[in-house]
Amino acid sequence: MQGAKQAGAKYVIAVDPVDFKRETAVKFGATHVFATAGEAADKISELTWGQMADRAIITVGTVDEQVVTDAFNTIGKGGTVVITGLANPDKLTVHVSGGLMTLFEKTIKGTLFGSAHPQYDIVRLLRLYDAGQLELDELVTKTYTLEQVNEGYQDLRDGRNIRGVIIHAG
Repeated sequence: MQGAKQAGAKYVIAVDPVDFKRETAVKFGATHVFATAGEAADKISELTWGQMADRAIITVGTVDEQVVTDAFNTIGKGGTVVITGLANPDKLTVHVSGGLMTLFEKTIKGTLFGSAHPQYDIVRLLRLYDAGQLELDELVTKTYTLEQVNEGYQDLRDGRNIRGVIIHAG
């Protein structure tokens, strides 16, 4: 959310089935939030007069075919779907119409760590953080001790945190 806002996006739309995560997305820059991709697609069409989104960024932990298809259906002509999550490398997760991809000149691409150039980007991000323009501390919903690691995993599965951090004191 923050990256899209920093990049100048007029609308930043978040899709998540978990209420807490949608509420948090608004705090971090989402202009609209929805529980389903279908609801989001309807609003995107309305906001863009049918032109659809320029970009759809998939940030789910485990990517599957439905998530990719939903994202593909929200982008318009010349749009790009960016996949950041991982899946089993042996499992095929991208199944879209090649005809629609060609006719609408759509792109699907993967990225690892935002395709960052660490020597440049980490310095830039630290400057944004120092200037109060990048909220990182606020992303940490809960901290856990090493002994609470299973609780942290359960909170992650249950959608109770944005970022859980394990603190190791030793």
